[in-house]
Amino acid sequence: MIRRTYVGLTLGADQLTAVALQRSRPAVRLTGVRREALADAVELSGKQPNVTDPRRFVEALRRTLDPLAGGEERVSLSLPDRVGRIYLVEIESSFKTRQEGVDILKWRLKGSLPAPPQQVQLDYQVLERRDDGRQRLIVAAIAQPVLEQFEELVEAAGRQAVQIGFHSLRLYNYYRPRLDLGEEFLLVGLEQNQLSVMYFAGQALAYQRVREISPEPEPLFREMSRSLVDASANYPAMQRCPVFAHFDPGLTGPLREVLVSTLEREVHVLDPQLKRFAGEAAVGLPANGMVLAAIAAAEQLMVS
Repeated sequence: MIRRTYVGLTLGADQLTAVALQRSRPAVRLTGVRREALADAVELSGKQPNVTDPRRFVEALRRTLDPLAGGEERVSLSLPDRVGRIYLVEIESSFKTRQEGVDILKWRLKGSLPAPPQQVQLDYQVLERRDDGRQRLIVAAIAQPVLEQFEELVEAAGRQAVQIGFHSLRLYNYYRPRLDLGEEFLLVGLEQNQLSVMYFAGQALAYQRVREISPEPEPLFREMSRSLVDASANYPAMQRCPVFAHFDPGLTGPLREVLVSTLEREVHVLDPQLKRFAGEAAVGLPANGMVLAAIAAAEQLMVS
């Protein structure tokens, strides 16, 4: 029987990482993983197209995707957080239509959008509906020239980017179905060049902060302290809730101790559990954030 392949692709500042999944029993099969250096073909920006060398970028896409995807054209893409914006918004009442919601949110957020409202692609999801009619939303926005360039170059490589999301949320989506994190928790992601801090209340995202940092004790302490100060006024419970952390391979050691001392509580290091996937590609695979985000992107294709 021919099984459909689901491809997830993570874009980093200097690298592409792609994975291919297939449905199988008893476990989903990880059929392949590929990485490709981008060699200065990309300059990350939220305001203008990111790819400075389209020809080289398309060639890298083909070398990455062609061996994994075969005849499958659909790709789920994970973009760096800094090329767009994520907002957590509270509104008084529900929108009559989705387009009305987009228009109202663009007007409300116009002072902080990455581009003029008419040049922004915006989407939103309801996180919480309250009895008084108020709603909490997560809103994602990206400048249309940025998004359109990525879509066009993926198409030039013979594929179609049917789903696009941001890296930090993909990382959370990887862990969410695999672990019982509880109703209220702090999720910290420490990767080779990025720190993400997300606070969840009632399993809904309430606070997020993402920063590019070098994975060293002093920058980690400084940025975690800033996150706590930034959130403490509105979310005092964040200072007491359980803490879970993703560490890229090789980063745990002293950096975990920095988190413990900064947060003044136990830090539970997450196990990516890649061994649950069937297939030789999962054996010895480094569980870094780029790989996990690509897997989460591919899994989203499975359920769409």
